[in-house]
Amino acid sequence: IYTPLITPFHADGSFDLDALAELVETLIAAGVHGLISGGSTGENYAETVAERLELARFTVERARGRLPVIVGTGAMRTPDSIALAQGARQMGADAILLATPPYSVPTEAENALNALAIDRAADLPVILYNYPGRMGVQMGREFLDRVGRSRNIVGIKESSGSLQRAIDIASRYEGKIQLVSGSDDIALDFMFWG
Repeated sequence: IYTPLITPFHADGSFDLDALAELVETLIAAGVHGLISGGSTGENYAETVAERLELARFTVERARGRLPVIVGTGAMRTPDSIALAQGARQMGADAILLATPPYSVPTEAENALNALAIDRAADLPVILYNYPGRMGVQMGREFLDRVGRSRNIVGIKESSGSLQRAIDIASRYEGKIQLVSGSDDIALDFMFWG
């Protein structure tokens, strides 16, 4: 269980870092296996790159190596995603979460070029984030074949809602790309299928 962190705010819109620290401690005490900073659950789309890096750095420092911290790199612009990926590496994050740029609806080849540029900038383990309902496109077979050549691509958070797609990925990329359930309604099925 890798928990995407929410971003607590004060009434004036500033970050409530005391509440974030308490959340991190609560999740660690509850036995989660890792934390994700800078995902859509944390309202990354409403934060600047500098703010996202501030929150990620705070989370990494607060976790103090007790469990892995993954930093989300999803952004509209590739340079912003690269800045987040480089920041993740510099702060000692354990991995990055890499999504398709929202709204842009890239082809699979374009999406792969974007992902590989971010991968090179981070040089960390990469968990892909397939969420076609939010991004407008699927990380399909052409995309996975291209990015799957990178040694850093280790998993995919599969949020398409399709168990059949998960089974197809598991059989086609067995031993290369691990699956993470990003859809609560089929999480039990993911576990059943291994």
